Amino acid sequence: MGFIGPRTDNLRLDNCRFFEFNWNSAAAVSTCSHCWHDQETDSGARTIRFKNMTYDSSVTRVFNWGFPHKGIVLDEDGSTTGKGPISWATPYYAHHN
Repeated sequence: MGFIGPRTDNLRLDNCRFFEFNWNSAAAVSTCSHCWHDQETDSGARTIRFKNMTYDSSVTRVFNWGFPHKGIVLDEDGSTTGKGPISWATPYYAHHN
């Protein structure tokens, strides 16, 4: 992973750039640095804010949703999701539909 999010809310990544990043299906961003740990007692999702992000065509996988597959991404300007300003990304669960 290029970046692994912390176990705290509202970290902002601003103006990060990922180039020549396609090796072993690596993700540019992963969520929750230690939520997978066997001594972890907190399995809640954390919000990471993105702004002014750049991913070149070599980036084939933007997110890795760390176990237990929870995370919340707020894309403040649409540069990560491509869905416009103030768009969100989360792991897929049927109840999100």
